[in-house]
Amino acid sequence: MEVNGRRVNEAIERGSGAGDTAVFTCECGHVGCNATVRMTIAEYEAIRSDFDRFFLVPGHEIDGVDAVDERHDGYFVVRKQGEAREVARDADLRTEHTD
Repeated sequence: MEVNGRRVNEAIERGSGAGDTAVFTCECGHVGCNATVRMTIAEYEAIRSDFDRFFLVPGHEIDGVDAVDERHDGYFVVRKQGEAREVARDADLRTEHTD
């Protein structure tokens, strides 16, 4: 499910310039989540610097799946762990991964 949110957000990113602000969909794993976060394209790109980094609204993190790396006003940046990390790696089309 996180991967589906990621695909929506990447489409938003592609349609915007680096300095633009956009509303992105929470990338949590909760079915039916429709929470959104406004951030710049550059902020979103910083989150996407690694395939296993996602953002979500506070309180949407899942124990054993999401490790909070950064806390921002209105959203957290998490790293996926375990099987969720493997799914994120397999679904990432930006780069090839060797780890």
